[in-house]
Amino acid sequence: MQISTPEAAPLERHIHVTIPASEVESGVSQRLRNKARSARLPGFRPGKAPMTLIERHYGSDALMETFDHLINERYSQAVRDESLRPVGRPEVQVEKGGRGEDLVFTAVVEVYPEFDPQVPDATVIRKTAEVTDADVDATMDIMRQQRRFYVSAERPAQNEDRVTVDFQGTIDGVPMAGGDVTDYSVVLGSGRLLPDIEQGLLGMSAGEDRTVAVQFPAEYHVAELAGQAAQFHLQVREVAAPQLPEVDAAFALALGIEDGDVAVLRQEVRENLEREAQRISRGQVKAQILDLVVASNHPDLPRQMIGQELERLQKDANAAAGGDLDALARRRVVLGLVLSEIVRREKLRASPAEVTQVIRDMSEQYEDPEQFISWYRSNPEQMEQAEALVLEDKVVAWLLERVKVSDEAVSFNQLIGRAPTGETNAE
Repeated sequence: MQISTPEAAPLERHIHVTIPASEVESGVSQRLRNKARSARLPGFRPGKAPMTLIERHYGSDALMETFDHLINERYSQAVRDESLRPVGRPEVQVEKGGRGEDLVFTAVVEVYPEFDPQVPDATVIRKTAEVTDADVDATMDIMRQQRRFYVSAERPAQNEDRVTVDFQGTIDGVPMAGGDVTDYSVVLGSGRLLPDIEQGLLGMSAGEDRTVAVQFPAEYHVAELAGQAAQFHLQVREVAAPQLPEVDAAFALALGIEDGDVAVLRQEVRENLEREAQRISRGQVKAQILDLVVASNHPDLPRQMIGQELERLQKDANAAAGGDLDALARRRVVLGLVLSEIVRREKLRASPAEVTQVIRDMSEQYEDPEQFISWYRSNPEQMEQAEALVLEDKVVAWLLERVKVSDEAVSFNQLIGRAPTGETNAE
């Protein structure tokens, strides 16, 4: 057995093996004897056919089975003896072999690179935010907006009003297919109608009618209407103004507060915002560390791993629209190699309780968390992903203990990326 590494492919191992003809013949003979014990051939009882006939019928199969067994055995022995860490299955090429001949083959396999993971010599900025009463108020306002209702208004329509309208569309005086609509309700400013129609509805009152010119966009999704000039006759049935619910016991009850206590509702909102602030802060720190890991480590990359990652990215529509897939695949492979090497060296493990907690955290966004947990646990691949998430967080925690961390206090709005113009950092 000889093992070589091509200069142009430092992660490849070429395992050259020669197995004596006598060992091949011994394996073939044993397999033929095994087949002879139960072979059913015309004119003979089971196990009574002569060996010459067994060889004629099963000789080729026995030879291939022997080849498979000997190749797998010698390859596995080479992996153990040389402490190789294969990335995937080997490519095997039989160069010589047959009855009465030595079996000569070469197995080519990529191995994981040997390298020392580098801890980034950089400072990680950890942004933290204190949730204020103003943040709670702003969130309560959003919740009110989500539960707004409409009340008929005896005035001309304006943006954010809900207008109920009939309209008929024509092109050159000919009615459009699907252009006659009755009792259509739309909130002005929502972008659901063509801009020319929305503009035409502004300022109209219930009972009023108006004809507006409409230009369909050149890229309109209905091909026969794209780029066409049309006229729409609008007849407003109702104008309704938006109203926000009061923050009172009824509002709290609607949001699941059993006794309708508004103070309890505000405390729940505050706690949710605090959890969200912590989650975002941890995510930002993690993203910084992973970026620094990629910039600080340059291991040789197995071509097989890059190819597999590229294949996954090409199936992901979001990733495919994001630009340079090759660069993204290389980044992911670097991260995977570095993180797994730290896991291996530091003997990090994901306990069943930690994996369960990750799944429970994911389940919180679903209506039936227990059903989600049961479904998630039924898929081994998903369970592996949950374990990988736990290990990734453990590696990030390990790195955090070894890099410089600078805390920066910011407002909650700044932390979540929606700071008003001119807002400054929290003191």
